[in-house]
Amino acid sequence: MKITKSTAMMAVLVTALFANLSAQGTPSKYTAEDLVWKEEFNGKKLNTKDWNYESHQPGWVNNELQSYGNSTQNTYVKDGCLVIQPIKTANKDGTFSYTSGRINTQGKHVFTYGRFEARIKMPKGQGFLPAFWMMPDDEGFYGQWPKCGEIDIMEILGHDPKTMYGTIHFGEPHNETQGTYTVSSGSFADEFHEVAVEWEPGEIRYYCDGVNYKTINDWYTRRPGFDEVTFPAPFDQPFYIILNVAVGGTWPGYPDKTTKFDETAQMLVDYVRVYQKEEYNEDVEKPAAAVAEVKTDSTGNMVSPDEDKWGFYTFQGGKADFSAKNGKIEVKPVSDGPVLHAIQVVQGPMPLVKGGIYRFSFDASADADRNIVTCISAPNNGWIRYLPDATVKLSKKSNHFSWEFKMLELTDPTARIEFNFGNQNSLSPVHISNVRLEKVGEVDLAAEGLNLLPDGNLIHNGQFQEGKGRLAHWNVENKVDANVSVTNVNGRRELMVKASDRVKKVSDVTVSQSGFTMDEGKQYIIRLDAYASKPAQVIVSVGNFKENLTLTQKKQSYDFIYRAPKNQEYDFSMQLANYETTVFVDNISIKENSSLLNGSFNSGMAAWELYAHQNAETKCDIIEENDNNLAVVSINKTGNMDWMIQLKQNNILLEKGKKYHVSFKAKSDINRTIMWALQRDGSKDNNWIPYSGTFKPDVGNIYKTIEHTFTMDNATDAGVIFTISMGAVDGKQINQAHKVYIDDVVVEEVAE
Repeated sequence: MKITKSTAMMAVLVTALFANLSAQGTPSKYTAEDLVWKEEFNGKKLNTKDWNYESHQPGWVNNELQSYGNSTQNTYVKDGCLVIQPIKTANKDGTFSYTSGRINTQGKHVFTYGRFEARIKMPKGQGFLPAFWMMPDDEGFYGQWPKCGEIDIMEILGHDPKTMYGTIHFGEPHNETQGTYTVSSGSFADEFHEVAVEWEPGEIRYYCDGVNYKTINDWYTRRPGFDEVTFPAPFDQPFYIILNVAVGGTWPGYPDKTTKFDETAQMLVDYVRVYQKEEYNEDVEKPAAAVAEVKTDSTGNMVSPDEDKWGFYTFQGGKADFSAKNGKIEVKPVSDGPVLHAIQVVQGPMPLVKGGIYRFSFDASADADRNIVTCISAPNNGWIRYLPDATVKLSKKSNHFSWEFKMLELTDPTARIEFNFGNQNSLSPVHISNVRLEKVGEVDLAAEGLNLLPDGNLIHNGQFQEGKGRLAHWNVENKVDANVSVTNVNGRRELMVKASDRVKKVSDVTVSQSGFTMDEGKQYIIRLDAYASKPAQVIVSVGNFKENLTLTQKKQSYDFIYRAPKNQEYDFSMQLANYETTVFVDNISIKENSSLLNGSFNSGMAAWELYAHQNAETKCDIIEENDNNLAVVSINKTGNMDWMIQLKQNNILLEKGKKYHVSFKAKSDINRTIMWALQRDGSKDNNWIPYSGTFKPDVGNIYKTIEHTFTMDNATDAGVIFTISMGAVDGKQINQAHKVYIDDVVVEEVAE
């Protein structure tokens, strides 16, 4: 697949622009003739035809202190440079406020691939974090951060201005790859330096003063429960440019008495330039994953009994004595701390291979009745759990504990076993022996792959984003040598069937998917979008259902209701061949006909998503309690905004004039407030109107049934989001580890 730059090449003389390239790494592949856009900052003020001011409150990301706005004291042009000046202001109550500048080119200048270069002089001082970086123009295209991707061309820690960082963020769970460049003399705050990234399909190269100091060619994006999106996603979409200086935050730390807010705090940008080639070849392959080396003993056990293979850690006041001799672990707590991991024993790396079935087991006792918590986690994969946290009840008698789990995530060579002894209100010593992790079988990945997706869809890859050629899970029968492929024009991904004059009947090209299960008596909504280069006929079939569609040149959505006659596996097929006609199809789904799906959580997290902002620490597990499934949201810290933790479901249909009843059960092991709403999806225009109203119930350690009935007074909306927010509701941040329990969620239409 090739894409062509749309901006005309600008004939600009750039003196010795690439003359200083070093022999280190890959020399730049761009020349002055490739220049497509530049900003020299030669005017009297910032050109708002090219740049947007961003406005954000303190704590918006990364626990930063500054607010951003359009003040010309923070952001201005002087002497041919952009100046971003952080400012510290003393308040009457003795506290301090901070302002700074952040500008971007979103919606004005966006680019897919190229060389992005700037000449910058950095600020210095404890707590400053200047950045030259890029984000997707449509952040929701692959999903919220980090799934959408982020390219940090340059970041500097103000207390260490000799070292520059270049980073990409991607994936879900969050992953990153980073390179560093350290100047041999002086610092980035002493003089201007040329920093750049060259971003191409399948490779991202970082440069400083012509030196290629880091090359990256391995990344991914995926949503939990879905396949990976076809490489090089997410770095195959339009990105815009950002320049800013942050004050404080979790990475740079916070200003102290040494921090000066004078000229040394300024970021000066001499220019920003973008270079692009006429075309880029996107037919690139992701590097093959390294095969995990699995070491076991003669019995198949991956766990070593050696003491030096076990890690012992304490955090937040936890304290204990530890030994691990002859395969026997002894932990004698002195102080158990406020969090589970305050006392922790781990062993890793434990290579887990996708498709394996594993058994984890051990024997354990304690000097008095108490609990511990164990799991198998992913320290290099966002700390997700391959074996969810399990509370183990111990007594004086040694008991055997065992769990089996399927490894359905990507192969992870660095998983680890965890035993957590903190926050259990017990200092009783614990004795663990015979710890085993062994592979006991293989998963039928083909069968597992056709389970209900987390968004409730029975059709996999209905948006044609996954697999080789973006056709994963689809079977193609092509009798007339038609061009059956997936488009990729400006990010538009659609199934395309381009047929010649050889077509005799519509069934000459059939695209199908097999093996999904529908439940007897349930209604399902079959949806797809389609159009054609000229009027065309398409036949859509599911089970004994068949529908003839007449397509036009206008893209239309088609909806059908189907009631499954029995519990069985079904096939979905589309007959798409039309004489000398091109047919396009997208957004195929088959979902249960219900306002809200899987409110009982009996299908795990299907149709649900846990959104966790980077300022928050949380995870969600589905557990069984009294023969009933429920969602448990474990929270270590809420962040500073209510929306920073959300259990949510998308694409709920609310019809104008109809009345709806909402109910769910909730409790928390601490007294706190949560917030819920049925709201418009404002990801593209920031209009998040709550159709239901916004409600903030208090919850405690006894289940509360929360109910509300309302009429949909707005226009019909099939993309409504149901959110239960568990961040800092009413501005109350909670840094105490706790759990919120959610069950029996219902959104149903009711009679007037």
